Amino acid sequence: MFIRKISITIFNLLLLSAMATGTVSAAENKKTIDYVALGDSLAAGQKPTELGSGSTKVYGTSYPKFIRDELSGKGLLSSYANFGESGKTTQTVLEPVTGGDRAKLVEAIQEADVITLNIGANDLLSWVQMDDVGLSNLTKTDLANWLYTQNYQGDIAPTIQGIRGYIPTVTYLVVQKILEIRAMEDSAGKPYAQIYIMGYYNAFPFLADLGVNDPDDPNKIPLLQADLDGLIQDYNLSLSNLPDTMPSVTYVDPYDSMDKHLEKFLPIDIHPTVQGYRAIAQVFWDAMEPTLVTE
Repeated sequence: MFIRKISITIFNLLLLSAMATGTVSAAENKKTIDYVALGDSLAAGQKPTELGSGSTKVYGTSYPKFIRDELSGKGLLSSYANFGESGKTTQTVLEPVTGGDRAKLVEAIQEADVITLNIGANDLLSWVQMDDVGLSNLTKTDLANWLYTQNYQGDIAPTIQGIRGYIPTVTYLVVQKILEIRAMEDSAGKPYAQIYIMGYYNAFPFLADLGVNDPDDPNKIPLLQADLDGLIQDYNLSLSNLPDTMPSVTYVDPYDSMDKHLEKFLPIDIHPTVQGYRAIAQVFWDAMEPTLVTE
């Protein structure tokens, strides 16, 4: 290895350090795939909250399970591990699920050929203070009650601006986690896994059905929907730039696919139905399939 002397920023140095072992992904060198999923409640497969009982999280078929099944059906799957969990943030995404063994997570990452990652929404939504209502358990009733007490310009608009200003920080934290993954791989002396990092979809179509009747602030819901949608697209744009500077990273955007059937995919809260998870998995698969060995 040789030393290239160039003038770069500290942030770019961190990005370039991820290139130390070459850019050919492990998936391109194997005929079967070790697949690891990392992320928040979407990776875990949390169902719409109000389909459960009270605040109890209910889990179903996640998008990683659909990807797993696709790999298995084509004879490409060697192993599968899902470390997604509701409530995870950029700070905790590389921690095992509650009660799990970190050594197993590290080993799975070191052996992985393909990694899917979705993270950042809980970081951004942490700006919304709702009297300790957990975002993973948020129901329409919780949100309606909160919105009824909020003035848009006085209460909500500053929160929106705070979230928007936090997007670069969250993106930077995502980069750090990818670099941690690369460090784990480097320590094992293996080629890099292909990382597919997901953007987010318009998660708030149900706001229009909340029935928040505030004669002093009648435009509250339309304004909030537009601003939240803008935040999602801003964060997605930020994530979409990562492959430009990080090897073996692919950005996957489910926004348009989900947007075509929002009422069916997101009838109750921010978590999709099984059909929604299937649509997300299809977007991942469309990006993966051309690079996988199928001979």
